[in-house]
Amino acid sequence: MRVRLIQVFALVAVLAGAFAGIARALDFDDEDPHPPRGEVGATYYYKIGAHAGCIPYHFVVDSGQLPPGLKLSDLDYSTGLVSGVPTESGTWTAWLSLHDCAGKSAQTLFTFEVWPRSWGIKTTSLPSAVAGAPYTAKLQAGDHPVKVVTWKVTTGSLPAGLTLGADGTISGTPTAAGSSTFTVTATSNDSDSITRTDSKQFTINVVALTAAASRTLGEVGVRFSSTLIATGGQTPYVWSAPAGLPPGLDLGAGVVGGVPTRAGTYSVTIHLAEAGGAAKDVRCLGSAVADLRRRAAAWIEARRAHRDDRRQAGVAGHVPGACQRA
Repeated sequence: MRVRLIQVFALVAVLAGAFAGIARALDFDDEDPHPPRGEVGATYYYKIGAHAGCIPYHFVVDSGQLPPGLKLSDLDYSTGLVSGVPTESGTWTAWLSLHDCAGKSAQTLFTFEVWPRSWGIKTTSLPSAVAGAPYTAKLQAGDHPVKVVTWKVTTGSLPAGLTLGADGTISGTPTAAGSSTFTVTATSNDSDSITRTDSKQFTINVVALTAAASRTLGEVGVRFSSTLIATGGQTPYVWSAPAGLPPGLDLGAGVVGGVPTRAGTYSVTIHLAEAGGAAKDVRCLGSAVADLRRRAAAWIEARRAHRDDRRQAGVAGHVPGACQRA
C-alpha cells in the first residue's frame, strides 16, 4: 500500500511539472497588443510586459519597422519599452521578439499608429530689424491646449544684440547690419502629461535703414511739397504719419504735400517701413508752418503807419532825425 502511494505521488508530481511548464511558457503579457496612438512631435512611451521563462528578458525588433523616431529597449529585467518622438505620421507593423535567460523566445505582431502633429510653431517668418533701433518679435505656437510653452535657440545664433526669452519673445537692439539664421525649438507640457516639441528655422535680416524728412512744413496758403528720403532695406518703402500732419497737409507715396491752413509749431513723426518688415521713425520736432502772408501784411501796415508819421512831422516843420537849418 505504501509503495502504491509513493507511485501515485510521483505520477502527480510529474504531471504537475508538465502542466506547470505549459502554464509558464514564455510569452508577452498581451497576446493581442494595441499600443497607444502616437503623434508627430509628441513624446511616446509604451511599456511591454512578459511572463514565464527566466529573467532577465531581452526585447528586439525581429522584422518590420517601428515608426521613425521610436526605438525598442529593455526598461528593466522584465519589461520592454518603445519610446521616442515620432517624426512621421502613418501606420507601421513590427514583429517583436522576447528572449529569456535560457535562450527561449516568443514573438508577437505589434501595430503602431502615428497621427499628424496637432501642435507646433505657427510663426512662419520674422520681420527685418534696423541696426541701432529697438526690435521686438513674438514667436507663436498653438493648435493644442497647453499649460506651458518654452522656447530656446538650438542651432545658429540671433543677431548680435538680440535675445530669445523663454516665452518666445525676441527683443533687444541689433548692433550691426547683416543676416542671421537660427533654429528655435518650442516645448509644451500639456494637461495629459505629454511633452510636445517642434523646431523651425528662421532668418532675421538687420538692415542699415536711414530716413530723412524736411524740418519745414511750408507756409499758410502756399502749396507745399517735400519728398521723403530713405536708404537701406528693401523697397518698396511705405511711409505713414500715425499722429497726423498739420492741417492742410497729407502724406502719399513718400511725399508730404498740400496747402497749410494754420500756422504753428508742430511735432510730427513720420514712420518708415521697408518691404522686409523693418521700420524706423523720423521725428520732425519743431517743424513750423509760417503764416508769411500775415507777416507781410503786418509789415506793410507798419511801413504805411511809419510814412504817415513822417508826413505829419514834416507838416509841423520837424523831420525826425533831420538837422534843423539855422
